[in-house]
Amino acid sequence: MPKTTNAELAKMTLEQIAIKADELRRELFQLRLRMVSSPVKSFPTDQKNLKRAIARVLTHANQKIAADSETRSV
Repeated sequence: MPKTTNAELAKMTLEQIAIKADELRRELFQLRLRMVSSPVKSFPTDQKNLKRAIARVLTHANQKIAADSETRSV
């Protein structure tokens, strides 16, 4: 998983951010499946990093939504 930087996320549209969040969620799901089928030594670290990446992506999405609603109300 190549890490997406905050600058890259800031340039993305809401649709692109939603797609990125779905990709990260699928990757987390696949990691959990691998953990069940065979022990993965780096699972806790990978899971933690993926959860943080998902949170970062969703935070940017919420900021864009908030900024968009502010510009519409003014």
